[in-house]
Amino acid sequence: MSTPRFAVVCVLIALVGCGSPAGTPCQIVGSGFHASHDCAHRCLSRWSLTCPNGETVTPNTCSGAFGCEPGSCPDGTVCYADDDPFDDRSFCVAADTCGALDADALAGWERSSLARQKAVIAERAEREARKAAWQAKNPDKASAPAADIPIDP
Repeated sequence: MSTPRFAVVCVLIALVGCGSPAGTPCQIVGSGFHASHDCAHRCLSRWSLTCPNGETVTPNTCSGAFGCEPGSCPDGTVCYADDDPFDDRSFCVAADTCGALDADALAGWERSSLARQKAVIAERAEREARKAAWQAKNPDKASAPAADIPIDP
């Protein structure tokens, strides 16, 4: 490997490690494309998470790594599957985000957030399929507002 290429690789590796770890308090500064934070991954100051008891919280802390699965996050964090219907994403969050929970409750939280995410994504896919079926039956109408699409096929 040539020296300039090696230097670039070293800089990239160093930059990947920059930022605050999961559970560190954070705040997003600015808005739109100019918003920033000092987290290694994502600042959860504008994100709501659903706790095991159904309460939603906005933790104002950094998330950990993305693309986790239940049981894959480092000690002190749990894998939270976000229930955004448009994006299948998960990330590690501080285990005490919803207060003090024992190991069984934390494992249950990981599983329930993943189940909720899968249900929300499946519901969206079902709505999209109903919409596509309606549009196929009504080609003279280019698109229909969601309110015009019958719920029962």
